[in-house]
Amino acid sequence: MFSQSISRPIASFALAAALSLVAFAPAMAQDSRKSHIKREAAKREEPAPALTGPAVMAVVSIREQRVSVYDANGNAVRARVSSGQTDYETPVGIYSILQKNREHYSNLYDDASMPFMQRLTWSGIALHAGQLPGYPASHGCVRLPHSYAESIFDQSKIGMRVIVARNNVAPVAISHSLLVKPTTPAGSARPVTTQIAYEPGAEPQATDASPFEPDVRAWPGRQAQLEALRAAAAEKMPAAEAATARFDEVKKVEKAKAAERAKTAKALKRAESAKKAADERVSRAARRIAESKTEKVRKSAEQESVKAVADAAKANEKYLAAKAPDDAAAAALAQASQESATAEAAKTAAVSVAQEAKRKTFPVSIFVSLKTQRLYVRQGNEPVLDVPVTISEPEKPLGTFVYTAVDYTSDGNDVRWTAVSTGPRSMDSYEDDDYYDDGYRSERKRRSTKKDSLPTPTDLAAATAALDRITLPADVKARAAEYVWPGTSLIVSDEGLSKETGKATDFVVLISGEPQGGIKKRPRQPPPDYYRYYDDDYYYYDRRSRRAPRYTPFFSFW
Repeated sequence: MFSQSISRPIASFALAAALSLVAFAPAMAQDSRKSHIKREAAKREEPAPALTGPAVMAVVSIREQRVSVYDANGNAVRARVSSGQTDYETPVGIYSILQKNREHYSNLYDDASMPFMQRLTWSGIALHAGQLPGYPASHGCVRLPHSYAESIFDQSKIGMRVIVARNNVAPVAISHSLLVKPTTPAGSARPVTTQIAYEPGAEPQATDASPFEPDVRAWPGRQAQLEALRAAAAEKMPAAEAATARFDEVKKVEKAKAAERAKTAKALKRAESAKKAADERVSRAARRIAESKTEKVRKSAEQESVKAVADAAKANEKYLAAKAPDDAAAAALAQASQESATAEAAKTAAVSVAQEAKRKTFPVSIFVSLKTQRLYVRQGNEPVLDVPVTISEPEKPLGTFVYTAVDYTSDGNDVRWTAVSTGPRSMDSYEDDDYYDDGYRSERKRRSTKKDSLPTPTDLAAATAALDRITLPADVKARAAEYVWPGTSLIVSDEGLSKETGKATDFVVLISGEPQGGIKKRPRQPPPDYYRYYDDDYYYYDRRSRRAPRYTPFFSFW
């Protein structure tokens, strides 16, 4: 009786609950559909890239997991990203695109597909299409949405600056006396209002054959100047080709003479050894004669001496017979070596002239380091200059800023500069960061995506204050001002050059105090066959070794 009185209310409650579920089922289904629609909309939220000019820089925000690619007019296309996970963090710092490959596969992680790869370091950090789980999940690379990566791939080019910042920052326009302006007039420049329309991938500089050359088609005066420089460089190429061919020919002769000398030297060495042995026998026989105590021993020593002298005479004849051709071979080798040295000097001079002429078509990159108190210059991913620089109040941090000449103005006779910062450098600022958690945050919170927001403009006052403290050498500034192409940049930082700065790179600057697992876990590799990019223009490199000969730098007169 008692059990029946208990079971009846329970049954009634269960029935009521079931009826409630039936009643609310349509509403729940509708909510589920709405959630699904929102999720699908979120997946399609990234806009199709629609820049009005070539991409001039990309800014990646580690904290907000966003990337913004900017053109010279300040227009930006943005997308979600997934950067390096814990222990493989994408290092905050300054990079540039070193290599591009539409169908790339990782040589570190089981041939993992990396579509539309744009390399930032030779240790393997890159931008590429990949999965976006909503939080840092890569092994150091920056993953992009597939359609976005494909579109951006066609609008960027080798040499484009990529800034990985902690926060979502945007470049700001800046003007300062330290930022060089072109001193060479543009000639008859076309007004800005009549600039040509931009078609992604249509510019001739988009190919790897000339990755650093600026796109100045919208400025006829500057285009004419660039074409004149290209023509001047082309005029230097035949002399460099002829000098290189002459050097190769003379070098072959020198190698043949060296091989011939090696043979004669080997024969001479054998003859010399035999002569030495024979002379020692003569000396021993003479000592035996002098030391003999009996007539019998003396006669035996005399007989041995006669034989030793005869053998020594024959050995000396053989030695002289071997020495004559060796002397001739040595003389021929010395002459060939002299001709080779002369040809090499001529080749080096011709190559230097051609290379310097070619360098004038490349933007200049200048790096000022507070840590080393030095100024560095690179062009075409090659070092050009390394000199001391004056920085006031060197005990105070400068911050890290990238100043970029994005385009011409004033009918092509001036340039517009922008500044962008990498943000704070202290790990203390990571305390509230959802992406660099310490293991105590829940996986659900870690996977949550921040609400999208527009990038915060770089602090213009701080960027200006950093420039106020620097004094560039007048000759450096004057020389750089002769050819201020779009893409010319000045980097100011508290840091020194990263170990990633090396052969075939622009400046790579990593911010100390920021996680750098993505770099530490990846050993730096040499650029694979890097000079294949320049086979059309840098014909004067040694194609057998793919190494560049010594050259006179662009700023060699310093």
